Amino acid sequence: MDSAIKISVCVEEEKTVLKDSFYNMPYKIVPYGAQRDHQHLELIIMSSSPGIMDGDHLKIDIQVGEQANLHLYSQSYNKLHPMKTGATQQTVVNVGKDAFFQYIPYPITPFKDSIFHTANEVYLEKGTTLLWADIICAGRVHREEVFQFEKLHSTTKIYKEGKIVYVDNQVLQPAAQPIDKMLFHEGYTHQATLIIASDFASAFKKELDEIFTGEYEDITFGFTTCAKDMILVRALGNNGDLLYNFLKAVASMCTEFIEHQTPVAALTES
Repeated sequence: MDSAIKISVCVEEEKTVLKDSFYNMPYKIVPYGAQRDHQHLELIIMSSSPGIMDGDHLKIDIQVGEQANLHLYSQSYNKLHPMKTGATQQTVVNVGKDAFFQYIPYPITPFKDSIFHTANEVYLEKGTTLLWADIICAGRVHREEVFQFEKLHSTTKIYKEGKIVYVDNQVLQPAAQPIDKMLFHEGYTHQATLIIASDFASAFKKELDEIFTGEYEDITFGFTTCAKDMILVRALGNNGDLLYNFLKAVASMCTEFIEHQTPVAALTES
C-alpha cells in the first residue's frame, strides 16, 4: 500500500496552528493535548493498521513555518510484520527560521523476517530548534524473536541553512552481524537515539555534563557534540517504554533550558 502524510503549520495570532494537512489510509492526523493551554501545536499520527506490511510505502512531508512550534507524536509502537520484499518510509522535514520541531515517536518493533528501510531528511533554517528521536527494538522479545528480523536500514541526513551537517547510516542485519556483541547492542535489546540541534546546544551540553554524572539503572547511555550546535544522545536498554520516557525527559529538560535562554514566545512549556 502506498500512503502519504503531509503536515504544514504556521503562526497565527501568536499561536501555532495547522495550516494544511493530507493523509490517506490507514493514517490519520489528529490534535493532541489541550491547544488552549499553550502556544505550540501538538499533533499525533494515528493508524488503523496493525502495523507495516510487506510492500507498504509511506511518504511523510512536514513543513514547520517561521517561528512555529510543533510537537509531533506517534500513536503506538511501529510494528513491522514478516516480509518477503520489504517496506519503506521516507520523511522530509523543513523547519523555518526561529521555529521549533520535536518528534519523539514510539519504538520500532521488527517482527521475525521483517525488512524495512527508513530515510529521513531534515532541513533547518537559521535559529531553529530540532529534537529528533528514534528507538529500535530487537523484536518481539516475549515471543523469543530477539534479533530475528531480516534487515533494518535507517538513514538520517540533517541540513542547516542548505549545508549538510549530520549523516547517520545504520544497517542492522542480525544474521550477518554480531549484533549482541561489542560495538553493537552489547547484550541489550533496545537502542535509542536523540538528536538536539539548537543555537543553545553547546550550553545545554554543559548542563547534561553536570546532570548525568552517574549511572542510571537498566540504561547505558552517552552523549556528545556531533556537529556545530548539535548534540547526539545514544542509549541502550531492555525496555522500549523505559527508553522512550528517558528520551522524553531529556527533551523536556532541553526545552525548558531553551525557554530560559530566549524570550521568544514560540518556545513555550511542554
